Amino acid sequence: MMNKLYAQLLLLCFPFFLNAQGIDVPVTAKSKINFSGMLQTQFNYSLDDDIDITGRHHTGTERFSHNSFSVKRARIQINAAITDRINAVMLVNFGDFTGNPQNKVLENAYIKYSINDYVNFQFGQFRPQFGQEDNYPVDFVRSIDYSNQYYLFGANSWQSFQIGASYFGEIKNSTVPIKYSIGIFNGNNRNQITDNDDGKIVPARLVFGLGKGTLLGLSGGAGRNMGQKIWAYGADVDYKKQLNEKWNVEFVSEFKQGVNSVAYFEQTDPVIPISRYVMRGVYVQPNVGYSFKNVRLKNLEFAVRYEYLDADFKLAGNSRQSYIPMVSASFAEAYAVRVQLGFMMDRYERNIPNTTQYDANRIICQVQARF
Repeated sequence: MMNKLYAQLLLLCFPFFLNAQGIDVPVTAKSKINFSGMLQTQFNYSLDDDIDITGRHHTGTERFSHNSFSVKRARIQINAAITDRINAVMLVNFGDFTGNPQNKVLENAYIKYSINDYVNFQFGQFRPQFGQEDNYPVDFVRSIDYSNQYYLFGANSWQSFQIGASYFGEIKNSTVPIKYSIGIFNGNNRNQITDNDDGKIVPARLVFGLGKGTLLGLSGGAGRNMGQKIWAYGADVDYKKQLNEKWNVEFVSEFKQGVNSVAYFEQTDPVIPISRYVMRGVYVQPNVGYSFKNVRLKNLEFAVRYEYLDADFKLAGNSRQSYIPMVSASFAEAYAVRVQLGFMMDRYERNIPNTTQYDANRIICQVQARF
């Protein structure tokens, strides 16, 4: 498996090597290829004596790290405009090699066919439209990372990178502008050779422009996983306003609920119906930005995210509340160079020793560069 993965990455990087040697890589006559990348590094520091940098609690005498530097993401993206209607996109994250790269590394790998604003199709591996956080890459996130809700619903195949097809578009010239999307996906997460069953998931989303910088998003979906019926739904509100030349504000809130099929299939011999394994999450995140005319420092932003998440609230749930105040400084336009400092506070309904379900306090400093 590992040898096959390395071989695939070697083939992907081969054109870069040829170009470095002054060798032209042939492309179709009308193709336009754009390369971009992003590097994101972190320093994590645990403020608790018995909590490591991952948030895991320790009661024994084993040694573990309270602080560490890491490379969280090292991405390279290729965007090829093959014709005026067809694009092909590939995105890989070499930062995944620092851990277990199995079923990781490759993120986006899709072909997009656009006819007009109303009719567009996408095929391959990409993020389904099922929430506000699917609308922007992680380097534009107003906090240290995506929400805990995003990763939980991603593990259940509603968000993050999935394999399938979608139809989407938007109606711009309307009293209430509307963006719409519907797709069908394997439902067993990214980088799988084939689907593991005949079941598929069908997520759909509508986003309404309500005017004055306000967007209302509604998401819903249903499907089957290993013969079991699954579903999820959610709603989100995004508000932006430029107060004056220097100050701007943004407020994002999102709620989601759905079947936690991961928790159900983790049971050796589940006797409780899958419909009883339900996850629920909500978060709010205000953000205030101040722009400078200084050549070096472009803007400062102050944000705080509060999140409530319970992966199994109908049964043996253990709700998690997270508080993440953060300040970030941008030294180039569009977050091309950005430094972030965040304080992550997790509080659980009940602490479970020797697990990550334990109250924790961590400081994270993150530096990113986009090119």
